[in-house]
Amino acid sequence: MPEDLRDNFLSQLATPLISERLFAQVPDIVFCIKNLDGVYVSANQAFASRLGLPTYRDIIGKTASQLFPDYLAAIYETQDQEVFTTGHDITDKLELVNASHTGMGWYLASKLPLKGKNGEIIGLASISRDLQEPGDEDLKFAGLARIVNFIQEHYSEDLKLSELAAKIDLSVVQLDRRMKKIFKLSTSQFIRKTRIGAASKMLRSTDSSISQVALGCGYGDQSAFTRQFKTTVGMTPGEYRTR
Repeated sequence: MPEDLRDNFLSQLATPLISERLFAQVPDIVFCIKNLDGVYVSANQAFASRLGLPTYRDIIGKTASQLFPDYLAAIYETQDQEVFTTGHDITDKLELVNASHTGMGWYLASKLPLKGKNGEIIGLASISRDLQEPGDEDLKFAGLARIVNFIQEHYSEDLKLSELAAKIDLSVVQLDRRMKKIFKLSTSQFIRKTRIGAASKMLRSTDSSISQVALGCGYGDQSAFTRQFKTTVGMTPGEYRTR
């Protein structure tokens, strides 16, 4: 069985945390491992750089509440408990994070439980990828420039994936595949990123009401907008505006 082959090989490794060395070589992906108490037991240098710390050693032994603003720490701790309690992965969670040392940044995060030899969960591993904007040539190569421009100009409208794909003679699956290759996001995630990004800008720079912001960013339902904004940014639109 493939699982037996894998387990047998891993059991022979002298350094079971080979992932530490691998992620040390990837500057745009944050990696860490936490125990059940939420204490970081492993991290890479990219994590330290995102936090503005000299070395990853400054992370080991600390918790999220010691490293992040309260509102972000609360979100991360809630996510951790979800993984610990359910044993399920959290995959490709789109996040807009405001860190004082780097400004606003978009990230795609995943967490998965880690089990001990007795089969019980003993911690989790997490990665978070910086979402870099692709160049014009990338968009031209994938035939996505028209779609990206259309979404950015019409994000306040009801955007249907089938209609977007049809604009460049693709199926929804083909469009998603190209979007993920270039942006690391599905088409739906890219639309959400565009809308939440526009909403955060409106909240910072205008006096528009929350309902006006929601409507102006493609949300007919203010409660749906608030839920998605909080899921992505970590706080409600009102809290974001106050901060």
